[in-house]
Amino acid sequence: MARTNQKLSQGALKSAVTRHNWVLQWCWNYERMQASGFAYSMVPVMKELYSTEEEVCENLERHMQFYNSHPGTSAIVFGASVALEEGYQTDTSDSIKVALMGPMASIGDTLQGVLVQSFAFLISAALAINPYPGNLLSIPVLLIPYIIYFWARWPFFWWGYKQSVKIIEDVSGQDDFNLLREAAQILGLTVIGGFVPGMVGISLKYSYTQMIDGKPVGDPIRLQALLDGILPYFLPVALVAFCFWMLKNRRLTPVKVILIVAVITFVLGAAGIL
Repeated sequence: MARTNQKLSQGALKSAVTRHNWVLQWCWNYERMQASGFAYSMVPVMKELYSTEEEVCENLERHMQFYNSHPGTSAIVFGASVALEEGYQTDTSDSIKVALMGPMASIGDTLQGVLVQSFAFLISAALAINPYPGNLLSIPVLLIPYIIYFWARWPFFWWGYKQSVKIIEDVSGQDDFNLLREAAQILGLTVIGGFVPGMVGISLKYSYTQMIDGKPVGDPIRLQALLDGILPYFLPVALVAFCFWMLKNRRLTPVKVILIVAVITFVLGAAGIL
């Protein structure tokens, strides 16, 4: 083995984490997912740990095996893998990728998809419908959380690098991670639910007049007022539930759901119901 048996320099570590955080998904493919980006990120590490090109290529080839995780929390997996490579624990490095890519994907998807994305999109949409300067503020409100979440990948890497194999113990305990995941889900769903009445503006225009002996009695009664008396914002909630049912139970794509809703609202609007 042509090992250099030296500690990785700060330059190699910084180069590796920068590569990972920027290019992990540049060569994403259906066969090996993020493996190409992961292996490319390991190049500075392998060049310092092994003195021959053959050894470098051989160890990089190990990282061309299937790998797929959330791009943000993947930095934790990458950091742990780099620490193990530095100790020449190659088998453990390969194993920790397999062990952590699933749990880290779950955590990353929850943090970004449910927490960050929910707040950013909903608050930005609420600002966008308001006149100046609200419509302009919607842009930074949408982008800033994603920028912060992106730059958090660097602290994620250094934490994973310092923890190394101990991360498996943390994940196997599941307590902290499950608590974080559940808290993010509850908060995100609460925010989405709270914005539904304000963002989904649907009201029925249909009204009718009570008739006695063929003569109208009293003022016209609006069907929307009756529904509000039973359950306020019933229609927006029902529409969201209908869309969720089509996405989950009928397995329709978001584009098809949007088209179905557009057709329904067009027909009901043309009929004077909406």
